[in-house]
Amino acid sequence: MSDPATTEQPGWRLFWMGLAGAALIAALALFGWHDASVRGVPRVLEGKVDHALKDAGYGALFAEMDGQSVLLAGAVPDAGAKAEAVRVALTAAGPGGQWAGGVTAVDARDLFVGEPVSPYVWRATKRGKDITLSGYAPTRRVKQQLADSARSAAREGRVTDESRVAAGAANAAWGNVASDAIKQLALLENGEARFVDGQLVIIGEGEESDIEAINARYRSPLAAPYRARLEINVAGEGVQINDLGEIDLSNPGADQCQGAFAGLMERNVINFATGSAAIDAESRRLLDDLARISYRCDRFMIEIAGHTDNVGPREANLSLSRQRAQAVLDYLAGQGVARDRLRAAGYGPDRPRASNASAVGQAANRRIEFKVSG
Repeated sequence: MSDPATTEQPGWRLFWMGLAGAALIAALALFGWHDASVRGVPRVLEGKVDHALKDAGYGALFAEMDGQSVLLAGAVPDAGAKAEAVRVALTAAGPGGQWAGGVTAVDARDLFVGEPVSPYVWRATKRGKDITLSGYAPTRRVKQQLADSARSAAREGRVTDESRVAAGAANAAWGNVASDAIKQLALLENGEARFVDGQLVIIGEGEESDIEAINARYRSPLAAPYRARLEINVAGEGVQINDLGEIDLSNPGADQCQGAFAGLMERNVINFATGSAAIDAESRRLLDDLARISYRCDRFMIEIAGHTDNVGPREANLSLSRQRAQAVLDYLAGQGVARDRLRAAGYGPDRPRASNASAVGQAANRRIEFKVSG
């Protein structure tokens, strides 16, 4: 015979099992991944806020959710537009409290009045173990995210955060792309991860296995509008560019940079449509090689100088030479070269390097040159 004090009656067992099951169902309903749960609500709200902003003409703004609070970021033309964007976000899902599913608060501290920053530039620079962040981040939260990523990557090294919060990032994915770039940068001995608008460039040198890992990471394209370009090499092997000769651009000085540009342009010509600043498509490979040199050298000032022959009015040639130099500058900057280190100048026919008495001399005078200064 069983002891009544230790025997659990079947009814009580079923009661406790039912109670535990109900608790589990309630927990799943509250904290599961479906849209009506505490975890799912922010995702649903973010979608509603995004759609509401776009419908109201604020598609350039983006929103990040913190529970049922929304952080708005971007730029608007005036204070009235800022107030309206806040109202749109707050009412995107209708009125509601903590459990009604609506937006409960809007943080507009990263919603700026004025034009967004352009070009939108951010850098993470690694020297030894130390990492320095500079440029712009779209929100305070993203700025902190990048600083945390840098501290994790630097380990015993020092992290210096000189970045500022400003509008101009293409969308809310910007922070994740930049944060991942810091992780890749950490694999290099020295280098830089640079974001210019939608163009990410990683520059530097490291061990062969780490170079392969970074290459593998970016083998698949990034989500639009972002694109990645790698200018990384195995430490000690130098930068491999046709016509560069023996010049080592691993850590170049101004003289080495000048020699690299001069050597490349001595054997190659940037071609333009006749009488135009439109760059011939066949010159794109040369421009890409010039960009590769510029990545390593744009801590110096780089003047891009346009020259013409003496055929036609001097003023027209001066204007054309400036336009062609600017076209080259714009291309390089679009590839991630630091725009603030580039300068376009046009000298027209005033600085010939050959006689204009022959067609051969005239062709030699129609050229683009690069001058590097400290």
